Amino acid sequence: MSIEHVKEPAGNAIRQAYARLIGRGQSTYTPTEIVVKKAKGVYLWTVDGRKLIDFTSGVLVSNLGYAHPRFEERCKKYRKGLPRNAYNMLTELQAQATQRLLKTMASPRLQKALWAASGSEGVQKAMWTALHRYPSRNILVATRYGFHGKKGLAADVTGESSANPDVRFISFPMHEERPQAFFENELADLWTAHRDQIALLITEPYLGAAGSFHPPKWYHQLLQEWCHSHDIPFIFDEVQSCFGRTGHMFAYQTYEVEPDLVVLGKGLANGEPAAVVVGRADLIDALDYGEASDTFSGSTMACAAVCAALDVFEEEEVVKHVQKVSEHCRAGFRGLQREYPFIRAIRGEGLVFGVEIDTPQRANQCVLQAYYGTHKKGVHFLGPLAKKVLRVSPPLVITKKELDEAFEVLHTAWKLVG
Repeated sequence: MSIEHVKEPAGNAIRQAYARLIGRGQSTYTPTEIVVKKAKGVYLWTVDGRKLIDFTSGVLVSNLGYAHPRFEERCKKYRKGLPRNAYNMLTELQAQATQRLLKTMASPRLQKALWAASGSEGVQKAMWTALHRYPSRNILVATRYGFHGKKGLAADVTGESSANPDVRFISFPMHEERPQAFFENELADLWTAHRDQIALLITEPYLGAAGSFHPPKWYHQLLQEWCHSHDIPFIFDEVQSCFGRTGHMFAYQTYEVEPDLVVLGKGLANGEPAAVVVGRADLIDALDYGEASDTFSGSTMACAAVCAALDVFEEEEVVKHVQKVSEHCRAGFRGLQREYPFIRAIRGEGLVFGVEIDTPQRANQCVLQAYYGTHKKGVHFLGPLAKKVLRVSPPLVITKKELDEAFEVLHTAWKLVG
């Protein structure tokens, strides 16, 4: 059974066809199921004529918005004359994209790369490198409630429990306020229990799927110090946080750490399927021929998109723009919070925020009423995270004027939230 909206005949017909033809497991649940006809800048237009300000960037993917003219023009330029895919063929473009990425990341620990086609593949390859580099070690440490993917080792280290008997979870700062000593003691106990058996520690810069929890800088710095003191590879899963999202080009810069491996995805190629793990040469080179190969990794389209995205970030100073509009976005939600007590908390940085609503039912109503908006203009959210947290992740190019336009809609639309 499909979702239907009043006065949306075209959208309803497409939603019905989708439900009939495609398994619901293809998507996560969103109470709107918008049907898009056109996308440009920070706006989406539905097949029934509704205009929406996008607060999703797909899912933290289209960081430069939609149909960005410079990005699209540069993509065509970079891939001109090349095959769409280049499996087991070398192109200058792949070397160029990798070299530019390493230069932009500017960390002495990040020396070589392995390309992937999705974030979970990138996470898997990062973990493989550590396991191959230290074959006598079997314990995998992950921060609790993270999301690293649905497949293989990435799934094993996701959430709060694992079917993999070698996985150990440690605490991540969330609702509860715990002193630094609590986390120090937890790490000390872990080392005592598994001395010289720990192959890696993987974490996200902030917990996205768990409800947008952003830790103090000292937390990641503590994890890094512990890893480096015991020669344990420290993996930063930046699939959802890279390329400007947290107010720096990379989240490890935001948190002032230097991981041994960094996984990039989503916004990396502004909409093209691409991911990459960048890290220490001894880790990356631990995998031999074929051990990290797959059909679409480092495709021509992906590498062209990465180069084009880097061009736009450099030439349009996108990160500086994010820093300028970040507090304007936060202030807009604080204004909504003063008007609507059902907003319980606002958490975030850069242009990624979690807006916690008091109940799951009301959170879903917030998504729906934002979509309906006013006079055929609305705001597009995804379905709530952790049942009642609205993720706010607009394209990084959004202006203060466009944010004000969105908040004007929300101030009116959320009056109808019960």
